[in-house]
Amino acid sequence: MTNSRVSLRGISRLSNSYIFLAIVSIIIAIFIFNFFIKIPNVGVITIDTHIMDEETKDEIVKTLRYARDDNSIKAVVLDMNCPGGEVSKIEEIYLEVLRLRSEKPVITSIDERGVSGGYYIAAASNFIYAKPSSEVGGIGVISWLPEPESLDEERIITGPYKSTQSKKHYTSQVEMAKQYFVESIIAQRSDRLNIDKEDLSKAGTYTGIEGMRYGLIDGIGTRSDAIEKAASYAYIANYGFVDINKAVSINEYAPELISSYSNDTLSKTKTNAVPTNNYYFYMGV
Repeated sequence: MTNSRVSLRGISRLSNSYIFLAIVSIIIAIFIFNFFIKIPNVGVITIDTHIMDEETKDEIVKTLRYARDDNSIKAVVLDMNCPGGEVSKIEEIYLEVLRLRSEKPVITSIDERGVSGGYYIAAASNFIYAKPSSEVGGIGVISWLPEPESLDEERIITGPYKSTQSKKHYTSQVEMAKQYFVESIIAQRSDRLNIDKEDLSKAGTYTGIEGMRYGLIDGIGTRSDAIEKAASYAYIANYGFVDINKAVSINEYAPELISSYSNDTLSKTKTNAVPTNNYYFYMGV
């Protein structure tokens, strides 16, 4: 009887040892897995400023390229609150988003507004969320006509439009920029649009609810919804989160960047300066 009890105690101790070793082995395996194998991430890029200058554009482009090059980032969310910016800078960011999208899913979450150039950028993504009262659309260009060339006895100009353009030619360039904008939206939204080209070209701005009706966005939702959607597009169930702006040490975008382009300047109907840029910009900010 005593021998039987000793045997049972021995078996019990042995079983406990096996259970302990099994638990330790599982913990070690999890540690090794997490150490050597990167957990997939959804990266978030915040775009919450006017995009008027080279520095702001370069910072955004840097985040997009970081997201593209980091293999642990499997999908990207653009957290958008942007009224637009200067044409060539918006177009560069739009093309960078398309490059990123060719390799990884990109989902946009429009907060307060994604209008004009902001919407242009959003249209390059796979899927667009907005809140019910968000502002979307504003597909158009704002610019000012150049002044006619003035006489100058100290300057030699070899052509009538060397220092300024003809109004007719400049107007055609602005129209060309608008048409490229419109065609890009049509190309990206394709059969999701429920608004014809003529109405789209009127540069109307719409609430998220209206944008959903016209096919300018794909769903009513928040950034959290966008993160979940991004993960589903990337086919990842367990994932981490990366704030890409912080990851590349970009400071928060300051509203002061727009100071040299104040509403007073943008609301002028005429200007004495010869314009050098066109803008995909929403004036109702």
